[in-house]
Amino acid sequence: MARYLRKKFKAKFSKPYTIDYRRSPYYKQSFRLKLYHKLNKYNLKYDNTTNKLLNVDTNEPFLIFSFDESSQQFTSNNVRVWSLNKPKMFKNGYKVKVNAAGAYSLTHEGHDYLEFMEDSTAVSISKVLQNLRNENHIGVILILIDNFPSHKAHLVKDIAIQLNIDLLFLPPYSPQLQPEEKIWHSTKRDISQFKADTIPNLNELNQDKTKELLENVLTKSFYHHTKSKERWNTVKNEYILPLIKKLNPLENQNWKLQKTK
Repeated sequence: MARYLRKKFKAKFSKPYTIDYRRSPYYKQSFRLKLYHKLNKYNLKYDNTTNKLLNVDTNEPFLIFSFDESSQQFTSNNVRVWSLNKPKMFKNGYKVKVNAAGAYSLTHEGHDYLEFMEDSTAVSISKVLQNLRNENHIGVILILIDNFPSHKAHLVKDIAIQLNIDLLFLPPYSPQLQPEEKIWHSTKRDISQFKADTIPNLNELNQDKTKELLENVLTKSFYHHTKSKERWNTVKNEYILPLIKKLNPLENQNWKLQKTK
């Protein structure tokens, strides 16, 4: 039935994605322009055989990450269902949250990274950037990041420069340009399903045990979904690679020929 609904009627199996009236109608053009100015600073080459993005001048990998934060909890309801009437939903009432920062690599050689934080201050974000650099020693790191105030703090920008990290701030109210958002949606759904299937006595756990369990489930789910890179790489395929091809046509002529066959 699910296959029939999808193929015959192009039905969707998800929650509606709201349109934010605050978002500019030209947010895609704005993103392309920002991306152009960032990538134009580097001489980049995309190797189609290895899927690696290289800086031709330094012969080092050029790493692109999607960075975002999320507050996760067992009470979140992200399970998708088919239903002809109003379904019943059971929620755990013991609210424990964990704040996480995730860096999802859009390029082949980047190492995905997840870290739990007590808060989202500029100091905490700076530490996450330092740890991300420790996980990815070589090459320039370009990070797609939203406009949360602590992300744009002078401390964060100064640390990023020291770590050879280039920050690209997305247009306001445009989460669809942030691939990390899709990872969070998937982890929340996994957490909801995990709670429903395996720990019906969650209320009996104390706060520390519940938080530890939540962190373990989130970590496993996060790295599971980041392995499916092509599934979330629409920003890379629709924005980044076409722009690199236009900026450096000679360096990327082999990729151009292979893609047009």
